[in-house]
Amino acid sequence: MIYLDHAATAPPDPRVTDAMLPHLTGRVGNPSEPHAAGRRARADLEAARAEIGALLGHERVVLTSGGTEADNLAVLGRAAGGAGRIVVSALEHPAVLRPAEALARRGWELAVAPVLADGRVDLAALAELVRSGDALCCVMGASNITGVLQPVPAVAELCAERDVPLHVDHVQTAAGADASIAGLPGRVTAAVAAHKLGGPRGVGALVGAVDGLAPVAHGGGQEGGLRPGTEDVAGAVGLARALELRQGPDAAAERVRRAALRDALEARLELPVAGGSVERLPGHLLLLTGFRGDTAVRLLDERGVCVAAGSACASGEPAPETALLAMGIDAAAARGAVRVTLGPETTEADVDGVAAAWAAVAAELGRAREALA
Repeated sequence: MIYLDHAATAPPDPRVTDAMLPHLTGRVGNPSEPHAAGRRARADLEAARAEIGALLGHERVVLTSGGTEADNLAVLGRAAGGAGRIVVSALEHPAVLRPAEALARRGWELAVAPVLADGRVDLAALAELVRSGDALCCVMGASNITGVLQPVPAVAELCAERDVPLHVDHVQTAAGADASIAGLPGRVTAAVAAHKLGGPRGVGALVGAVDGLAPVAHGGGQEGGLRPGTEDVAGAVGLARALELRQGPDAAAERVRRAALRDALEARLELPVAGGSVERLPGHLLLLTGFRGDTAVRLLDERGVCVAAGSACASGEPAPETALLAMGIDAAAARGAVRVTLGPETTEADVDGVAAAWAAVAAELGRAREALA
């Protein structure tokens, strides 16, 4: 099997598993308890928290069940008062967009910033939309669909000038680009998820200027009162180790290697690429195949290649991905999108295998189209 769906979930990195193992076997104790086992658990938890904060550039780290919870806390946590105004980009993941839409149903004003044809948020339009007094602006670090890196420093400058908090969904960014918020001006938060980095599923964090947020769940006083529930010490250790591997000093060389493989595969497939004219995450390749994306994914799967359709499917009919429509890609082309995402484990042999599999799939789909003509 050739696994090229790292943007959905990266395979577990054995170095992460090794770091977690003591906390899954021999070490017990609730970090909130004062006895020896609890104190050791608390020490392990806080050490992991400190490492996460150091790697992402901010000492405030709220551990969550993943990127979705971190995004929800960042958005809904700003809604403790009356109705306000929030600005999001048209690229946002549903974990950001759906909470924002929920606020709109509660009387909030929701403004959506458009996207340029190259896949980047329109900064000029965003500057017109963001106003002093807004509760929040949300612009993701890199598109989960195209992998296009967004101009986060420029957005942060804009928000800081107007004293508007900025939330950045760095769930995809952290796997292949600098996700640190150190040095960004203003009040910035960022969300990450371990399973995109070769870490465990069900673990994430919200990092940054969390002061002023209200909890969206209620219970004990864990995580500074923002996220109740007994902390997952093993998960926190796994997230810290995964971030070290993807954001640490040795990550740059691997990103260069991955980008070279991505470019080689792109050249061999000779298909249009959404967002291909600007900087992307090193493993992202969003192909516009000209066929139904869900059908192409199924036929590739039959040949041992795991990739993803670039559009969601409902009732068997592919629905165009809204991020692609926002880029001006027509619905028919968007329905043919296939997302290929490489990881640190991807090899030249994988590239060869995908290229051969796609040639066979394209020939099969082409014959089927001719038969229907």
